[in-house]
Formats: sequence, C-alpha cells, structure tokens
Amino acid sequence: MTKVNGGSPALRPTTPQTAAPAPQPTSTPAPAEPAGGWGSQRTTSLEERRAAATSVTTSVANLSDTEKAAVVEKKATCPFIGAAVKGGDLKVRNDADKPLASIDDVAKLGNTGPGSNLGEVLKLFAQGNHAHMAGKSGKLDTPVPLGTFSLDFPGSQGSHAGHSGILQGDPTKLNSGRMSEKDFERLTKFAKNGVVTRSDIGRFIAENVKNDPNAKAPGFRTGVVLAKDFAKLVGEVGQSVTDRAHGKANPAQDRQVLEKLTKVLGDDNLIGSAGEFGLLATFLANSPKTKQVGGQPAYAVEDLKAMFVEKRLPDGWENWTKTAGDWVANTSALALSAEKAYLTMK
Repeated sequence: MTKVNGGSPALRPTTPQTAAPAPQPTSTPAPAEPAGGWGSQRTTSLEERRAAATSVTTSVANLSDTEKAAVVEKKATCPFIGAAVKGGDLKVRNDADKPLASIDDVAKLGNTGPGSNLGEVLKLFAQGNHAHMAGKSGKLDTPVPLGTFSLDFPGSQGSHAGHSGILQGDPTKLNSGRMSEKDFERLTKFAKNGVVTRSDIGRFIAENVKNDPNAKAPGFRTGVVLAKDFAKLVGEVGQSVTDRAHGKANPAQDRQVLEKLTKVLGDDNLIGSAGEFGLLATFLANSPKTKQVGGQPAYAVEDLKAMFVEKRLPDGWENWTKTAGDWVANTSALALSAEKAYLTMK
C-alpha cells in the first residue's frame, strides 16, 4: 500500500486527464526464421525411415571397383545381369553385402532396342525367383523392398540343381558364384564355324541335368505332360505381355501366370534351364553375329564369351530387338530339344 504524506488525501490533477489507451491484444512473437529460409527444412522420407529401421535402402550403392566385381562374380550369377552390373547398365542398390536392383531398371534394359519388350519377361523372373534377400538367419528369407529384386542368385528360388556350372558352384549356398572355364568349354565344344546352335544348347542342358544326382528330371510320361503344360504356359506369358502392352493389364491374371511359371520351372530342372537359356537366346536372337544353321538360330561363341567370361554385354546390344514372343519360341524349342536329348542319354 502506498504511503500518503501527512495523512492528507492526494491532490487531483488540475489538467484534464487523458484517457488511457485501449489495451492491445497480446501477440505471440513469430518464431525465428531458420537458417537458410523457410522451406529448407529436411523432411524424412519413407526411404529414410525404412533404412533407419532395417538398414536396407533402395538408393543406388556407392561401390568400389572391388565391391562391384565381388557382386558380379559371387552373387549376380547370370550372364545378362552380371554383365549389366559390371558395365553400369544396371545399378546396384542397398550395399555390396545385400545387393538389390530395381525391377523397373532391369525391365528397361530388356525393352531397349526397336520394338523390344523382353523386359516384361525379365520382370516375371525377378519377381518370381528373386523376391527375397538375406535376413538375420543368413538365408534368403526376407522380402525385398517393393519394386526391387535381390542380386543374390545362388541360394535363391531361381537357383537349382542341374545348372550349367559356368557361373556358380553349389546352387544352395549364398556367394557360391565363380567362373568355370571348364564348364564354359563344355558349352562351346558344340561350336562349328564359331557358332553354337539352339539344339546344341538343349543338349548341353540335358547333360547338366543327367550329370547332377540332385537334379529333378521327369520320366517320359511326366516329361511329355510337363512339356505340353509348359508350352501352354509360355503362351499365357506371351499373352499377358501383349495385354499389358495394349493397356489391358490384369494383375490377378499376371500373378496366376507368375505362380504357375515359377512352379513348373522348379518342378523340372530341364525346363527351368530352358527358360533361363531362353532369355540368353532371345537376347542374342538379333545380334549381327547370330546365324541360321539348318533352319535354327546359332549363336556366336564371341557373344557367349563376352557375356559369360568377360562379363560385358555384346557391342551394339542396345540397337537390336529383343521380344517376349522370341522368348516363348526359344524356350519352347530349348525345352523340346533338351527333353529329347535327355531321353536318349537315359
């Protein structure tokens, strides 16, 4: 309480009192502008959140030459994929230990060239056979991120007994890839005038299955049935690709075709290998070095050596056509010639 002098009341002012200003609303101070200005704050993306939670990213990996060479030799044991990775045409994602690749990227490679649509078939193989990456168990039991496939081929669903032996050893073990000159020479021993015919590749497939005690090969009756079923199936694959090209995509139908394809490829190693070599035959179908011998295509040893041994795509590959229809025709022809050769060997 204020003390008043002498107990007298305080004097009133003799001048008119100015009205007190109206109270102003209290305003909250604006937050300080962040350094760099508004809009420069970083937003955490889905990719970054996934990477933080799982240590897996779909970003392109920054690999040394040594790391890339190890991925090509030990993991990406496919003549097309390995060559594409080494040449930088297919980017490795995540890291060298658990390498991934984009399904869209591999499809783009298969669709390179006038009128090409082989990428649609490559998509099926990527989704059906390489949809899992290494998990804590050390096995390929962890689903890959959406839109990618694993480059760990040995140990995957697509790796099987009765394989060629050229690029991998034990098909059940991760990182078992290596180059076998001996097995490559078994393939090229059929060559005449520098080319290997498609039926010779079928005979090579039959030898691989016959010489592997772990390979699954049907008896005659089962083999005929499987061959017919497979011929029908590859036709369905071709139709599925054609429908998508004309904007008539049917995801449920595509999934059904994919499931049937991976099942029949796994039930018969002869047919499984025919599907894989069918991709190679289709990739090289319109190479200028491919010839016609006895009414069938014959592939240049030079092109085969480039992909298997030198791990590079043949010169000019981006300029020729590669189609799903050719894969259907080549795979069916390879399966038939492999079945015939296998039955004579038995």
